[in-house]
Amino acid sequence: MKRQMKATALSLVMALSLTACSGGGAPVTKGGSEAKGEADKSLSGTVTVWSWDVALAHLQEEAEKFNEIYPDVEFNFEEMGVSQVYSKITTCLQSGIGLPDVVSLEGEQMAKFGEKFPDKFVDFTGDIKAEDFLDIKISECTAGGKVVAYPWDAGPCAMFYRTDIFEQAGVKAEDIVTWDDFIEAGKTIMEKTGTAMMPLATARKDTTYRMLLMEQEGFYFDENGNTNVNSPESIRAMEMIHKIYNAGITVNDNSWDDFIASLSGSKIACVPEAVWLAGSIKDAAPDQSGKWGVMELPRFDKDKESGGASNGGSVLAVPASAKSKEAAVEFVKFAMTDKEGNVEGFTKYGLYPSYIPALDSEVFKEGDEFFGGQKIYDLFNAVGQKIPKCNYTANFAEAIDLSKNAVSKVTLDGQDPKTVMDGLQEEMKAKFGK
Repeated sequence: MKRQMKATALSLVMALSLTACSGGGAPVTKGGSEAKGEADKSLSGTVTVWSWDVALAHLQEEAEKFNEIYPDVEFNFEEMGVSQVYSKITTCLQSGIGLPDVVSLEGEQMAKFGEKFPDKFVDFTGDIKAEDFLDIKISECTAGGKVVAYPWDAGPCAMFYRTDIFEQAGVKAEDIVTWDDFIEAGKTIMEKTGTAMMPLATARKDTTYRMLLMEQEGFYFDENGNTNVNSPESIRAMEMIHKIYNAGITVNDNSWDDFIASLSGSKIACVPEAVWLAGSIKDAAPDQSGKWGVMELPRFDKDKESGGASNGGSVLAVPASAKSKEAAVEFVKFAMTDKEGNVEGFTKYGLYPSYIPALDSEVFKEGDEFFGGQKIYDLFNAVGQKIPKCNYTANFAEAIDLSKNAVSKVTLDGQDPKTVMDGLQEEMKAKFGK
């Protein structure tokens, strides 16, 4: 049968009315992995996939491989932006019509959809081999005690740094063990080179605070979904934000464009961020090849190893009422556990896999010339496997907005971190009910 793999242009998708979704049935999925052979030939249907840019491109390639096993499955790919996916999937989940068969979602947002729309996504709990994926990604895919999506790319965090600026200032990366060491090194670099140590958003985002919190194995919410932002770990994280800012070693991260300009213009010596930043640095500053290195995030206590932190990454979900649910389920399981495909997704599109067997591939053990030949992915692999589990809950997105305000109060207004976090705790409890 002829295969149909149509990537609909973003401009066309945006012209579609969200309410013009057509109805769809809900065939029952057999669940689990079927044995190859006769079962391969019986699978059919048209699988509609919603995704964005490089993620969609990679899924198209996986679909071609999938069709070698299941030739009677057709694919219809629709490309749209992240915010448009969220708007459209929300509308269609509410109405129960027009849903895709497969949808990409940011991992950190999956719990929101899973909790707000219980039983609206296929339950993969009995199918997925959780030990084959990073713990943090299983956390992202879990809602209501069920694994309602398949993990895809991950965002383990580390400290990117300019080796040439460190050398000019006489600072050695190996001497930076704690955040206090980092601050002192930043003062030296500012004094000797005039370069700021790192960007720090004072109002736009709370990413650095969240990294500091996660590496202490803390989060906005506890395992029961209760607000937990005035925990000792959370207060300590915000106190460190206050300390870093007051040391005068940062530049304000006002926007993504400003951030890229400060990076390419050599205005910052370090960036704490996820693995995906490696590609952004290469794109923004190709002339800086050989001048970057990567080290683990500093820890709070010299004699106590910290956990890891995460930022970004996506998952794949299958709506329970998808028209071609059985084929969609098998495609998602195939694509997300295709070791070779995971490696190709990384090498071609920068999609760092959460599928642990793929991380054993040689490509993750090679040195990167841009980073002076350093085997940076060995480091990210180690970090990824020690990131603590987090309970994102349906309130994660709103929690970020409230947390950003707390960062602003501590930095721009100079308020006491503990007082701010105690206030944030009460504000979140009042808003979320616990």
